Amino acid sequence: FIRLVATFVTLIKSSCKSIEEVLAQAKITNDKRSLFIIRNIFQPVYELYTKTLNAAHCIDFTDAILQATEICRTLHPAKYDYIIVDEFQDISVDRYKFLTTLREGNPPAKLYCVGDDWQSIYRFSGSDMALFNKFPEYFGDTEINKIETTYRFGEPLVALSSRFIQRNRTQIQKDIHSFNPEIKTELEFCPYNRRDYCKTIEQLISAIPADRSIFLLGRYSFDDYYLSFMYQSIKEGNRFYYIIGNRKIEFLTVHKSKGLEADYVILLQCNKDTYGFPSLINDDPILNYVLTQSDQFPYGEERRLFYVAITRAKIKTLVLYDKRFPSVFVDEFLQSDKITEDNYKKHPNANKRWTKRADLFLLKLYGEGKSIKYIADKMGRSQTSIIMRLNKLNQ
Repeated sequence: FIRLVATFVTLIKSSCKSIEEVLAQAKITNDKRSLFIIRNIFQPVYELYTKTLNAAHCIDFTDAILQATEICRTLHPAKYDYIIVDEFQDISVDRYKFLTTLREGNPPAKLYCVGDDWQSIYRFSGSDMALFNKFPEYFGDTEINKIETTYRFGEPLVALSSRFIQRNRTQIQKDIHSFNPEIKTELEFCPYNRRDYCKTIEQLISAIPADRSIFLLGRYSFDDYYLSFMYQSIKEGNRFYYIIGNRKIEFLTVHKSKGLEADYVILLQCNKDTYGFPSLINDDPILNYVLTQSDQFPYGEERRLFYVAITRAKIKTLVLYDKRFPSVFVDEFLQSDKITEDNYKKHPNANKRWTKRADLFLLKLYGEGKSIKYIADKMGRSQTSIIMRLNKLNQ
């Protein structure tokens, strides 16, 4: 819940909305839950946060953008010939308003933006893909040039990753190719038995030449949970490593790996689970008041995140998954002919804690001989979650 509050505070500022506007929206829809939480929790926290910043004469990153916008609007603006923006796929409403204010003060200035909508993965920080995909509607006459050469990886990963991301037809269609046809980058899927998880990782690492760099990537910061019991860890500044065998291997979340590269990438926990990859967690409805609209393709942002993960490697990406519960993304690569719309359904109760009543209902269904799939569908949870709960109840 603390993370939810922090996310709300971040998003309400980057969306340039006020608490009053959000409360008014909730009143219109008669959303009593959101009204209660916003008025009694979010609003006091937001006001205290703002008051604390002011008392300390500090600002946060969004404040810097908002204050710069106001300075450009009210003071005599500096003159620019060009306004250049990198990572434009991450643009948010506050940054868009800053850009438009800069342009209004510099009508002759040319706006030059570089970005990749395939790597738009920061919606929960306020990024709005519509500002990228509908650029001419927001900025006027536009010349679009596609950068379709990659300098990091080669085939077959180029073709496999491009086909995967472009299943979402709302993504800008591109024909990516490697600058050097001789470069080869492989994509390998590695099933494991749960009891042999760490052993499998160690075997994969031992097969990689000692002079090659390796990333361990996780969808979540806790995807290294089992590794933390088996191997020595080292923290150097903001970087985190494990000593596996005689190798020092860096662990990062996929979000933190964006823009980075290694010779080999080992992507962890690509399972069909609440905290798998893709994540099956439903967004809290209260965030819809401050979040930008998501694209309607199933797991659109999770798909872009998976694309980022598998394209960090120069030589090979190794995707690890529990052989009992491969995620829908793994299945897309290994048995795409069997994928249906049902594979993309989220679990409505994934975020809910197990209660005594839920446990009794679970045991009742299991005692009646119902299948794990039936129970999971009935209870709105993942099959992995059902199995783990049954194991715990039977201990």
